[in-house]
Amino acid sequence: MTRLEDLEWYRRYKQMFGAFKSGVEGDRFFRDYEYRGYKRVWSTWPMLEKKLGRKKPSEYQIVTYALSYWADPRSPTYIYDKGPFELGTEHITQKWYKHFRDNSPFIKPLFERGEWHDYEDPYKLTYWTYNSMADDNETFLDKIYEEIVNTKYDWNLSEEVLELYKNVYDPLRYVFHIMQMESMYLASMAPTSSITNVFIFMGMDHMRRVQRIAQRVKMLDIIYPSLGFGKEARKIFEESPLFQLTREVLEKMLATYDVGESLVAFNLAVKFVLDELTLQHLTQQFSKMGDEMIRHIHMSFYNDTLRHRHQAQESVQNANNSINIM
Repeated sequence: MTRLEDLEWYRRYKQMFGAFKSGVEGDRFFRDYEYRGYKRVWSTWPMLEKKLGRKKPSEYQIVTYALSYWADPRSPTYIYDKGPFELGTEHITQKWYKHFRDNSPFIKPLFERGEWHDYEDPYKLTYWTYNSMADDNETFLDKIYEEIVNTKYDWNLSEEVLELYKNVYDPLRYVFHIMQMESMYLASMAPTSSITNVFIFMGMDHMRRVQRIAQRVKMLDIIYPSLGFGKEARKIFEESPLFQLTREVLEKMLATYDVGESLVAFNLAVKFVLDELTLQHLTQQFSKMGDEMIRHIHMSFYNDTLRHRHQAQESVQNANNSINIM
């Protein structure tokens, strides 16, 4: 094994900045000596060991627990750079995260003690388990869409159903796209990696809604090219009185930068109401007009919604429990 002091890059480093430490070099933890004056080695494994004792960690814990080094004020990076990133104290990103995340009244009490790491997704989703689940959901929708085509289902839709698709259903792409954007903002500002994962998967769920609505609208455009499906959705979303209150609420939510306020506004208010309106009440309206196929499509979306609510409920409950025992 090559010794550290024999490496060319280390000789250059030593000429410029000095040795990693004053004693014998070649320690396998040499990287941590860059943070002079900090004895603690930052690693997920000692943290997991402290949390679990001698209990074997689960796959979910191994790939999820406390992986966001920029989300813990006790990490060497945070202490050394006086902020979450190695950008200097005056960088706008550094200031943004410290103001809107670290000092958020909802985040701060647990953030300072690193207790957000104790949150665990009740579904224990990892990248491959989420993709496995999403693959099943998309296969189900593929079969629904194939049946629509094979049975020429759209040929028998009434005029009023087509109007509902064009004037209400098509513009929903923008509503769900904003939900996807908000999910990703919360993922980027999350106080721990387990919450980051929840919002990344949530964003992907909203993106599949956008894609499936666009696919459904294109199917109708092929059958009814003269009705203008897919060509006026943005104009309707921006100008139709039906969408203006929704648009105003969504735009205010997007401009809510404090991560605690944003999390509450999105998960406990706006998303809850809009999911009920679009996936339950709108579905019932389609059914009353004779279109039952959309019920199956929205059932798949609503299953995601139920998971989102459970995850949000657990995160808030976890925060409340920790604050109450302080």
